[in-house]
Amino acid sequence: MDGNGEFKPIAKEGVDLEELEDGCVLYDTQKDEVHSLNATAAFIWTCCDGEHSVEEITTIVEKCFNSECKTVLKDVIEIVNTFSEKSLLK
Repeated sequence: MDGNGEFKPIAKEGVDLEELEDGCVLYDTQKDEVHSLNATAAFIWTCCDGEHSVEEITTIVEKCFNSECKTVLKDVIEIVNTFSEKSLLK
């Protein structure tokens, strides 16, 4: 992933989302794999639309979760990297 925050992650086709009370489950229909996400990761997943950069996603997370934590960017990058490692992004 681009380290400058300008990378715009986009979910690959064939990943279905089922929302839960405390997060969501992603089902990769191509690999027949299920991934459980907590509420924060689920929210970040919904921002992986190819329209928002990692930096923009970080700003959205800070506003929605009312957080000014200095680690939000690092956390968003880590979550997006995990999505990439699990082959959930294009």
